[in-house]
Amino acid sequence: MYKIAYLVTRSDQIGGSHIHVRDLAVALQKDGHKVVVYIGGNGPVIDHFKNVGLHVVPVPEMDRNISPFRDFKAYNHLKSELKNFKPDLVTSHSSKAGFLGRLISWRLKIPVIFTAHGWAFTDGKSTISRGLFRILEKAVVPITDKIIAVSDYDRNLGIEELSLSEDKIVTIHNGMTDIMPDLMSNQETEGAVNIIMVARFDHQKDQAELIRAAHEIDNIHLHFVGDGHLRADAEKLAASLEMSDKMTFWGELSNVEEILAKSQVFALISNWEGFPCSTLEAMRAGMPTIVSDVGGSAEAIVDGVTGFVVDKGDIESLHDILVDLVTNHEKRKKMGKAARRRFMELYTFQTMYKKTASLYFEIIKENKK
Repeated sequence: MYKIAYLVTRSDQIGGSHIHVRDLAVALQKDGHKVVVYIGGNGPVIDHFKNVGLHVVPVPEMDRNISPFRDFKAYNHLKSELKNFKPDLVTSHSSKAGFLGRLISWRLKIPVIFTAHGWAFTDGKSTISRGLFRILEKAVVPITDKIIAVSDYDRNLGIEELSLSEDKIVTIHNGMTDIMPDLMSNQETEGAVNIIMVARFDHQKDQAELIRAAHEIDNIHLHFVGDGHLRADAEKLAASLEMSDKMTFWGELSNVEEILAKSQVFALISNWEGFPCSTLEAMRAGMPTIVSDVGGSAEAIVDGVTGFVVDKGDIESLHDILVDLVTNHEKRKKMGKAARRRFMELYTFQTMYKKTASLYFEIIKENKK
């Protein structure tokens, strides 16, 4: 039995990195290992993790923004917690937790793995932000035992931007647990075709682009699952285009699978990505998936077979793809089945868990020699 510590930056809204950590931590516990999740803030993700049986320790001082005073407090808080827990391995997720976690692990002589769910210096972010995080990441590379990239795009970007050696970073694509048959997408709709996007309303995502692309398409209904500071802007845009009656803003939901089951097409329109879990959820449910060609988003998709990959900002092409899928029922069914097959072949949770746990244990054993 090993003791494993997970570090996560934010707890305000659940995202792909949270699902990744949750499923791995639960599986490790079931296999007899002791797991503690340290997470920044005091948001609803804490209760979500606790409800699935995880031991969670909030670190209120840790958040996404850079603040020397709060970051120093977060460092001391985490250092004290990890010193008491004495884990065999620290596995850190997202930039702030990744930076602090690696510094603390180095000081305490604990092996540490960083999982990059999309680099903070990836395309789509501001030049200043990218430059700062590139410097910070380079500083902690020497004290990192291993880096996991959730996409080949991020692995290649890490090698190029951080001068990583080929054996320092490995790609392990995200994987998802399966669903019951009654949660599969129903393509036999007789009314409006339901198009769904599951994502936070922030600058990483671009719900506005999807709204504009869907403008003037008949027989559709857009569903947005998620919340965030840009939600009000999206609602105003819908009203200005007289589309409010063709859209539903669900906010945060704990039963996303049930909404996916009632939808026919999935879209994830983004400015940058790692390897999004929401796309895998849609493929798992058996629906065609549309993604922006950013980061590792396209790696799960076989363009024209399981879904479509569209250039960022190309509203005209996105519009044409939506029209094609809305008006072609048989094409939707065929693509949905192909997406489901690809999910089962490549992106199940067991595939990811086997690769990830093996790497964890390898690093632990090497450091115990």
